[in-house]
Amino acid sequence: FGEQLAPNAEALAFRLGTERSRDGKRDQMAEWITDSGLAAARDVRANVGTESSRAEELVVLDLVDRERVDVDLTALFAAPKTDEDEAQAAPTLTFQRLVWSPDGTWLAAQARDVDNENRWLFLVGERGKVLVPVHHLEDEAWLNGRFDAFGWLPDGSALWYLSEETGWSQLYLFDVASRTMRALTAGEYEVDAVEPDPAGRWLYFRSTREHPGVQELYRVSPDGGEPERLTTRDGRLSYTLSPDGEEVLLLASRMLEPPDLFAQDTRPGASERRLTDSVSEEFRSLPWTRPQLVAVPTRHGVAANARLFLPPQQPSPAQGERAAVLFVHGAGYLQSAHAGWPRYLRETLFHTLLARRGVVVLDIDYRASAGYGRAWRTAIHGKLGEAELDDLEDGVRWLAREHGVDPQRVGVYGGSYGGFLVLQALFTRPELFACGAALRPVTDWAHYNHPYTSNLLGTPKDAEEAYAQSSPIEHAEGLAAPLLICHGLVDDNVLAKDSVRLVQRLIELGKTDWELAVYPAEAHAFEEPSSWFDQYRRVLELFEEHLEL
Repeated sequence: FGEQLAPNAEALAFRLGTERSRDGKRDQMAEWITDSGLAAARDVRANVGTESSRAEELVVLDLVDRERVDVDLTALFAAPKTDEDEAQAAPTLTFQRLVWSPDGTWLAAQARDVDNENRWLFLVGERGKVLVPVHHLEDEAWLNGRFDAFGWLPDGSALWYLSEETGWSQLYLFDVASRTMRALTAGEYEVDAVEPDPAGRWLYFRSTREHPGVQELYRVSPDGGEPERLTTRDGRLSYTLSPDGEEVLLLASRMLEPPDLFAQDTRPGASERRLTDSVSEEFRSLPWTRPQLVAVPTRHGVAANARLFLPPQQPSPAQGERAAVLFVHGAGYLQSAHAGWPRYLRETLFHTLLARRGVVVLDIDYRASAGYGRAWRTAIHGKLGEAELDDLEDGVRWLAREHGVDPQRVGVYGGSYGGFLVLQALFTRPELFACGAALRPVTDWAHYNHPYTSNLLGTPKDAEEAYAQSSPIEHAEGLAAPLLICHGLVDDNVLAKDSVRLVQRLIELGKTDWELAVYPAEAHAFEEPSSWFDQYRRVLELFEEHLEL
């Protein structure tokens, strides 16, 4: 599978893989609302650790000599051994991409081990018979799939690639003739979305070089030199080069400006030209609360970026006068505190509502959030819900110190991974929040999927203690503050059984100050406006009652 024919039609590369083995059954999800009127069961994903990954090989068919070549990759990971060393088995590999050079001379390929801790980038020449290592990246936690892109310069003389080897995604160039590598960018910022211009004069890329929450477009010469900044939007963007490389099309947004299309010449200092205007007068007239991008000091010496919503047009409060709410974003590895149009649009509307009720809202990029380099991303490895809660706790202290917040009147809410953190906070740090709403939360990591969970914790068989420490259901006896749980019953991402099993545990423990709201026709992301309204009505009522709004 994954067949790639060389441009000169002299070779065909493909991956040859075994079937994935499944040691355990796939889970099932009940559907209560059906056309037949009868309850049904749908097969969903398997749990973490119950199926093994596919083992793959790289094969090149020499179409000239009509020969099959099984590419020998042992030179990529064979370390020098002494006589006392035992022979090491080659790792089980999977291949992400196969890309031929423009003239079909070289095949660029990238492989990972099944534990997602090693990545090899290499070239295959002479129709499968020559191997040239390009780059090896090892991460004791897990490799970041967002920054593993690579590609050829138009003339095929060099291969560009991204790597987090310095702790931040940067751009590198491998010269095929000299077998040498050089870094084209360097610093504590992220580079992605690389695209060479058609003539090979420039490599264009998107970067957070100016600020972790701001994306701009840059270019750098393959010969090196200082990157040139092409946009000054102070927001978020994606881009596409024109066929001649003389213009760029931008899809760009700012905090309160939804994405629109702009065109710009590809030279520093060029002015952008607006192509679309999707914002209505009604939208412009809405009384939005514009959040501030702030840096919250943490006990670990590194600031956590956040969006801060302050009540509008109010005098400075006395110390301890205000209530506050912390919003905890989902996905774990996601950036919420940035200068672009929010991913969490409904939440932004809700935060505007809260701010106009006199509530301070903090939307913080806790440890493991995207946008802040490898160390920030992997700080949770082996134990979830500890480093993240340190950041939330430091956020509460900062609000009390800087914005007149009463630390006894702080609520918290979030969905998915954010819902997990709400539960972990209420169960393991009961003094931190006055109340919390956990939306579609993970309650037991042993019941989540394999690719995501094994990166963070390994498998339940090999990391039993880590799973026990990281799963809220194991700490439910600590609940002391009011809790709202909301879950869609046809959620095939975080299954509703997570919340059902937690509710049974709360009943067994004799806990009383909690509530479960189920949404029979909703999946992980709600679709019906009535469901969204009901959920946020319940969350608002929770805060009104327990934060004394």
